[in-house]
Amino acid sequence: MNAKLLYKSFALVVMLSLQVNCAPGEETVDVNDAQSQVLAAAKFAADKCGTPIPQPPLIILDSPVKRNLDLCTISITRTGCPFNAYPLPCLLIYLQKDPGDIPWYINFNELSKQKIN
Repeated sequence: MNAKLLYKSFALVVMLSLQVNCAPGEETVDVNDAQSQVLAAAKFAADKCGTPIPQPPLIILDSPVKRNLDLCTISITRTGCPFNAYPLPCLLIYLQKDPGDIPWYINFNELSKQKIN
């Protein structure tokens, strides 16, 4: 009986530790790497549209959350022409927290078409 209790307790501890270790964290990206990623995405969109990179450029001031940076760069590369402003999801790079999952009722494709002027 004690062996079963010990086994169940051990299994519970392992499951809880795996759940804690597998939970998504708020991984950040170095400022220089983030700036390079945004500029590369902007250059791609500018070349695709035949326009210059919008001015002023997005300046990364602090290490952004990786997911927020990814949403920004995906939005830039998927933006329509003319590429004259950065997409709205790029505001996320200035948040220090991951806003979580995008609700089902928000169309990310339409949201990324909205631009910051």
